[in-house]
Amino acid sequence: MLQVASQGWTWLRSNTAKKSLFIIVATLLAANLSLIAISDSFRDRVRFWPVGGGSKSDVAGFMHVPDTPLNNSQFGERGNRVSQLGKWADLLIENAPRDTGLFEEALVRQFPFLGGALGSIYTPWSLSEKQSGGLPSHQPSYVICAGSKNMDMAAHLVRTLRRVLGSQVPIEIAYGGEEDLMPEHRKFLAELEPGVSFIDLLQRFPAARRDLVKSGWGMKPFALLAAASPRALLLDADAMFLTNPDSLFDVHPGLRRTGTLFFHDRAMRGGEDSRREWVRAQLEAAGRQPSRYLAEESLFYRGVTWWEQESGVVAVDRTNPRVFLGLAFAAWMNTKDVREEVTYTTFHGDKETFWLAMELAGFEYYFQPWYAGMLGTITDGEAGRDLARENVEVCGRHMVHLDHLGVPFWFNGGVYDNKDHPEGGYAELSHYLVGNLTGEMPQWYPNMDRGVACMNGVGAKPLPEEIKRNVQRMDEEAARVAEEIKKLS
Repeated sequence: MLQVASQGWTWLRSNTAKKSLFIIVATLLAANLSLIAISDSFRDRVRFWPVGGGSKSDVAGFMHVPDTPLNNSQFGERGNRVSQLGKWADLLIENAPRDTGLFEEALVRQFPFLGGALGSIYTPWSLSEKQSGGLPSHQPSYVICAGSKNMDMAAHLVRTLRRVLGSQVPIEIAYGGEEDLMPEHRKFLAELEPGVSFIDLLQRFPAARRDLVKSGWGMKPFALLAAASPRALLLDADAMFLTNPDSLFDVHPGLRRTGTLFFHDRAMRGGEDSRREWVRAQLEAAGRQPSRYLAEESLFYRGVTWWEQESGVVAVDRTNPRVFLGLAFAAWMNTKDVREEVTYTTFHGDKETFWLAMELAGFEYYFQPWYAGMLGTITDGEAGRDLARENVEVCGRHMVHLDHLGVPFWFNGGVYDNKDHPEGGYAELSHYLVGNLTGEMPQWYPNMDRGVACMNGVGAKPLPEEIKRNVQRMDEEAARVAEEIKKLS
């Protein structure tokens, strides 16, 4: 036994033994360090503590976003989940850099159509040059939803922005695949003016193909999510600006404060109170009180008007994570099954989904205070009246929307008197009547004999001379575009 022990001690003292022991110890140490690194990485994914405040229970609550299935009618309950995602996103941004994997997994569980898209669209918690399209974060972009059927109106808008108003902001045309906006029409629009690019939403949102093919209005919130710049202005093809909108994100107080700017629809009754009651029921299901805006300012929620938002122009700043999440919620409301089962049977298309998503999630948003006004002409026989003191009737087919200073800013319906019958010529736009601020002001009403809508009240105004000149020039440019389009056939 002593001989064996002596041999063992001799071996331990040998160089071979020393090398073997060193390898064993080094291997164990490396394995231990790897386990520590894995543990730290896992801890970073599942726990991050707010800087300067926030308890562990708060963080755990933000991260526990329920993923039990909700049916398509549970808008209010889904709004609560979006609200939780908003708090989680705030923590990610405040404590950057952090692994966003778990957050994005939770986001896609709520909105599966985002699967495969988050790496190619701008997200405020992951600021990469690829996601922002290489544009500076302060540089806005205009996003026009257009197909081959309304390509002519989109061309009028592009030409007006560039040649009449002098806009330098990048313009993106969003469409839903080759059958929506044909290649020859994309080529025409690309060559019409500089700085025009395209977004194929079917490629940008591979998991939403069923939702986006032949979706019409439904693609609009998706287009905003896909915009190259986080500061984006969504435009219907038939929206026309009267003044240059390039500085909107810099000068509009409400947009700068909330990251959103919504415009009102016409204030007019159109049906029963079912829409308002539906919104109230969804807020109750969420256990949420109406926002100050909805409770105190909204004519819709007071039952004065049947419509709230006109979505021909929507401005958003997605550097605010709540704005991004509100858009994702609005996009969900416009997915095929949800819009067919609930959204479009309750409301008129996409119109109300932008503010509704923000409201149900408890996120702040901003409406331009005036409801849509009337842009057209004074009815024959009333032109000589004192506009400041007497009621006059202004009729037409174009709603006008004001900027934050109360100046006519943009209108719906394109340059033609009737966009469905361009052979009837261009609209005569000489006067406007400002829309409602309170329920006591004049309302819209139809003139069935003339096939137009009208407003009647005190305070009709002639368009300012500079804006009149812009209208004349946009008609001239539209005529040139029409001649260029004829060459395509």
